[in-house]
Amino acid sequence: MNLVNWGRFGLLAALWGCSFAFIKMSLEAFAPLQLASGRLIVGALVVLGMLALKRLTLPSRKLWGHITVASVFGNVIPFTLFAIGEQHTTATIAGVIQGATPLITMGVAALALSEERPTTRKVAGLVGGFIGLIVVVGPWNTNGFGTLGGQLACVGAAASYAVSFVYIRRFIGPHKLPALSVTAAQLSAAAVITVVVTTVMTGWTLHGDLTAKPLLSLLVLGAASTGIAFALLNRLIADAGPTTASGVNYLVPVFSVVVGVLALGEPLTWNVPVGGIVVIAALAVAEGRFSALPWRAKPAPKAPVAAARVPEKACP
Repeated sequence: MNLVNWGRFGLLAALWGCSFAFIKMSLEAFAPLQLASGRLIVGALVVLGMLALKRLTLPSRKLWGHITVASVFGNVIPFTLFAIGEQHTTATIAGVIQGATPLITMGVAALALSEERPTTRKVAGLVGGFIGLIVVVGPWNTNGFGTLGGQLACVGAAASYAVSFVYIRRFIGPHKLPALSVTAAQLSAAAVITVVVTTVMTGWTLHGDLTAKPLLSLLVLGAASTGIAFALLNRLIADAGPTTASGVNYLVPVFSVVVGVLALGEPLTWNVPVGGIVVIAALAVAEGRFSALPWRAKPAPKAPVAAARVPEKACP
């Protein structure tokens, strides 16, 4: 990647890593569904504006059924579950759990996609990631990290993301649409759904004082960590490829831990960074990234065999 793309890579990791702190601060005034609705409305408006500037169009009607399903699993459910989870656990824990999403995605893909059959490497990565996730959650901790239910809500959000990624790949990806068009449609559909669900289930009466802190946090969460972040991801995928772009998941937990501890004063014990490192290492194993390291020793080339000594019938 060039220097500009490295800048986009770092900014995307920071926006996603900081999103958990913004969620925590927004919850001072907004209920989880209200937060998800506001985030999606702002994010959809930002991406629709980008779509208009690029003079792109939304997908055709025949795909909106699939887009709606993707929006439910990719936005409505995880945005709500992370908000619910952070009512009962820390932004630090939520961010590290989010880092396990690619591993969960591999597991879902192995079950749903015939071309993603499990291999020894992937299975080893999934097992290691599951162990790391248990270490992060730390069921033995009873103080400072909230309830197990809140942490499991965050795990459910990561699993919902995984389902959406596989669903998009199987039912929307083959149509080769511009990623920004799909993103705009997905966020728009999710915004409509959450607004309706919020109106019916909880209403719009705030459960806290609408001060500048939660309001600005919600606006930044929607505009930057949702709208702009999706645009950055699309650009990285186009410029550097999906494999390189997916590496942002290695940095998201780092930012979430640093911001949670420094900005929110959240506790940090050994199991969170250790479990996070195990999850990241397991992801690297499952994706085969260690084999691509530049310092990894390469096998010595085999000496050529003399042509006269190779029987003709042995040639393919």
